[in-house]
Amino acid sequence: MKKQIRNTLAVVLTLLLAVGCFVLPVSAALPDYSADGGYLAIGDSIGRGCGADGSYKTSAGEPTNSNKPAGQYDEYWFRNVEGSYTTQIAEKLKCKMPDEMTNQNATFWPLCYPGLTTAMVLDLMGVDDGFTDTELNYPYYDDVLEYFGSDDSFDGVRDTHTVEYVKANRDGIGKCGELKTLAEKASLITVEIGMCDVFYRTYRICSNGGMLTDGAEFDLSSPEAIASLVATASAQMFRGFNHWKNNYTVMIDKLLEWNPDATIVMVGSFNLVNELTISEKIPVPLGSLFTSFTDLMNKQYKEWYKQYGGKVLYADISNTEPKAAEEDWSLTGEFMDNTFAGTHPSQAGYNYITRQILDVLEGDKEPTTDIIVDIGRYDKVDYVLVDGKQIKDYTVENYKLIIPNKGTGAMNLTIGIKGEDGAIAVQTYSLKYENGGYTATRIYGTSDIEKSSKPILDLLKSFFQKIIDFFKGLFK
Repeated sequence: MKKQIRNTLAVVLTLLLAVGCFVLPVSAALPDYSADGGYLAIGDSIGRGCGADGSYKTSAGEPTNSNKPAGQYDEYWFRNVEGSYTTQIAEKLKCKMPDEMTNQNATFWPLCYPGLTTAMVLDLMGVDDGFTDTELNYPYYDDVLEYFGSDDSFDGVRDTHTVEYVKANRDGIGKCGELKTLAEKASLITVEIGMCDVFYRTYRICSNGGMLTDGAEFDLSSPEAIASLVATASAQMFRGFNHWKNNYTVMIDKLLEWNPDATIVMVGSFNLVNELTISEKIPVPLGSLFTSFTDLMNKQYKEWYKQYGGKVLYADISNTEPKAAEEDWSLTGEFMDNTFAGTHPSQAGYNYITRQILDVLEGDKEPTTDIIVDIGRYDKVDYVLVDGKQIKDYTVENYKLIIPNKGTGAMNLTIGIKGEDGAIAVQTYSLKYENGGYTATRIYGTSDIEKSSKPILDLLKSFFQKIIDFFKGLFK
């Protein structure tokens, strides 16, 4: 029983943190970024492509694609992870894409590594953000420095390595190139950073036995111990969020300083767990909690977009679906054994992110009162409701639902899609008309609407209290 309890809570905590080629339509509006310089992608495991079709071994340990090495997301020497949104964009832009990162004949540079945070990117930039993280050891600093480091990178305070050690073991300037030099060369830069700032530390607590110096231990022996653990995890999530909020624009400003002519796209955040519940017996929707965090992050991105006055773009990826949603895994079922895969986008999710970024790069759209929503993995729907009224005159093109001439006052969208088993999957969106067009935000979980006005901290307390009450019952 205790082992089961540990496994269940480990999965629950991991979900709060985990933190993730196909033909695309031709668009004449895209500038020739490859000819002008190249594409620099900065991101974490989502930018790397974890969960994409080309990123995993088969059950027999063989590569999923015989032409690519197994475990692409871990083998950082490999430049192009098949199916990732960064690779798809680089292909779309006709960048030069040699396989190995050491090959200098390239115009695509993917600084995308699982666990990468704002603080780590600032370290590479040589910016002192005042954030030291000696509680947790990040061994993959070696990888990132080996390929993107320079004499100005990394002051040695965030793990056990010293400046001298790094300089002696990275063969001089990064094998892919110094970050500053690549940023100066790039004509397009996408920045997908922030999810790991908020959730990765909690993941480390869950998976590595509690490594924080402020007293957290991976102790599930009593309800009180569980309460202490989740309280510490919550505090760390807020610490990470505040650091991201205070330092993300420092990173963007440094890129603008290095290259004021580059097109820079801020790539937003999305809900990793959607409508998942803990189990049939514990119908607590995790999506509500996580959506509240990502909504707060995406609201901040939109504010920054306005502050930069068009100099920096924003791609909204909030409706991305992870693999767990596509496969309908439950926490105590298949999902428990596939948490890493389940909390990253499926291939359809990566394709969706790609389309969202390309839409931004294609430039301003003509004002319209049509409702246009990218519906992710679906290329057809079975019914459409707008504000509760059924709509007949809609079309679906390239995964986009188009409802013509709905004015500017529509508030809600509901679509139904019939699966192979005949069951109808329902998606709901809130609609907002702004800047000459509709924004559609996916609503996950039945409690999202009820709790959307509550502060984030109240949501955390409410969620964790339900978890603690459940475990108290088990210990009786």
